[in-house]
Amino acid sequence: MEDVRTAVIAIRNLNKTTGAARIALQQISILKNLGYHVTIICEKINKETTAPLGVDLKIIKKIPLSSYIRRLWFSKRANAWCQNNKPSLIISHGDMENANIIFMHNCVDLAQEIIYPKSTQQQKSVSKIHNKVLRKGNYQHVVANSQLMANDLTTRYDIPAQKISISYPGFDAHQFNAFKKSIFRQKKRDELGIKQEEKLIGLITSGDFKKRNLDFFIEISRDLVNTTNVLYRFLVIGQGEIEAYKEKAVRLGIDQYFIWKKAVPEVEHYYAALDLFVLPAHIEEFGCAILEAMACSTLTLMSERVGAGELLKGELRNLIVKGYLSEQWAKKIESLMLKDNALINNQLVETASHYTYEYQYQALKALISDHLNVNIKDDICSFHSEKSKNK
Repeated sequence: MEDVRTAVIAIRNLNKTTGAARIALQQISILKNLGYHVTIICEKINKETTAPLGVDLKIIKKIPLSSYIRRLWFSKRANAWCQNNKPSLIISHGDMENANIIFMHNCVDLAQEIIYPKSTQQQKSVSKIHNKVLRKGNYQHVVANSQLMANDLTTRYDIPAQKISISYPGFDAHQFNAFKKSIFRQKKRDELGIKQEEKLIGLITSGDFKKRNLDFFIEISRDLVNTTNVLYRFLVIGQGEIEAYKEKAVRLGIDQYFIWKKAVPEVEHYYAALDLFVLPAHIEEFGCAILEAMACSTLTLMSERVGAGELLKGELRNLIVKGYLSEQWAKKIESLMLKDNALINNQLVETASHYTYEYQYQALKALISDHLNVNIKDDICSFHSEKSKNK
């Protein structure tokens, strides 16, 4: 019998500030608090970030072959390490087979179908790995980060309903809160050169501007500038190829209204500076940025294919826009900017408050407890079955 329970988290890249990386870091903290000794299996990692957490690292060397072969190599090496070391619990982020619990973050096939409906492009490497991992069924449970994702995974991979559940991502309430808005809003607006009478509309993301529909955001901005009497500025933050989008703003004659920034530290200060956060994504399986903005008392507006919209109830559902007509979005934004949204902002803060890291802690703790209880029952059944055979 083990003195210390051991847990493995397998994630290829823990070197970026993506939603998946943030969730994996939360899981490390949670598992440590639950008494687990944690090992991270990965290809890339920010050791400065993980060093204070007191985890062991198993770095799988990246091989110079195709993306799919590299992912397959990672899965096989991670599986081999776990077979040799026999951890009590294995959590995968869609990067390896034979995990107890698989946390999924993307619906790559659904996104491909929505964004490129006429494409005959071959199946992507991520899609191939997901297909291999989820169809094989060597897992106890799959965790989706929204109902949107759960619906797709269930139908696409024939996952039984009892083997899949939803766990919405949490956020750091110390970093993202309404108090930050009262302190940093005016200071950040001054730094950005935003005048008192100007409304600042923003799209803040970790990257993948195509998926988040930055192209459409620019078209909405054009309509706002050309058809309304409100003065607007637009802020875009995120990593990725941006030049084509800047050129589009120039062609539309609205480039002077835009501020462009790559990933920034203290992103909560930028949320605080906004009058409205807009995410017109083609598809966003969840959208941690929406939840963070809500927690900072920032008004949000999103497309119907954003998983975080599932958190909105009652009149807050009006902050979800159906369809992708730029005139419709511009009209909605103008109506919001012409009224006092203090009550709505308070409701957003209240909604977000139910999905802090504490929520995430309790959700993962319940998942692990359920997993352990199932295994204990299985062991008892196996024990009695063996006794019956020996009689």
